[in-house]
Amino acid sequence: MTGCSSTLNPPEIEALFPAGSQPESRVVADTSCIPALSALLSFGYTPLILTGTIRQLLLQHYCDPDNILSARLRRYLQQNGAWNNTPNTGLLIESVANWRPEVAGKRPALLIREGDWDFKQVLIGDTIGTEWQSGVEDHLGMWQGSHIIFAIGIDAAETQILAAETAKVLVWFSRTIANQLDLHQFRVVKIGGLSAVEESREHYVSPIHLVYAAEERWSVQQDAPRLKKITFVPDAIFG
Repeated sequence: MTGCSSTLNPPEIEALFPAGSQPESRVVADTSCIPALSALLSFGYTPLILTGTIRQLLLQHYCDPDNILSARLRRYLQQNGAWNNTPNTGLLIESVANWRPEVAGKRPALLIREGDWDFKQVLIGDTIGTEWQSGVEDHLGMWQGSHIIFAIGIDAAETQILAAETAKVLVWFSRTIANQLDLHQFRVVKIGGLSAVEESREHYVSPIHLVYAAEERWSVQQDAPRLKKITFVPDAIFG
């Protein structure tokens, strides 16, 4: 990218690592040089990062009524306001931990909750291979995770329309989302049935279930390269 300052570590930092290892630089003077999500994903995906990522996807869709597929939902957001980053937003989009019925009032909401993450073995010992000169072992595994988006409203039909809108958008753009986020899979598996919210008799809820698969790669380097532990004595070899 033109105009970006170098993202390399200072020479004294590079010297602490083996040649060719390309240690991550976490000090960048020009933050515009950082690719999208790269700073967050240097540690790999986590349930918290996926929650924030899913929320960003929903914010981008619901911030403008013109994006909305359902005519009824579009009219509602035109009259009451689409999502905006103020306390007066017409639609709440939050982690489930941040929602309270008394705060939401009569506004519809989309609440995001992490599900289980299962680590799946894809290789024997999770090992890709070993670079024998340096002793670096490369590993690979796969996280299979899930999230639930709860569509909440005070009207049953309104809640079902909000759930269907959210599910359809995620289904239609699932491949694009997976490619952009470097996921092996991202898809909607079902829209759950309508029910009353336990904490509030005035609200209905319909869950949208998501599943995805995220690759986990890591390398392990021993304290000393393997060949440094072996001493070759020429006389012993030829003697």
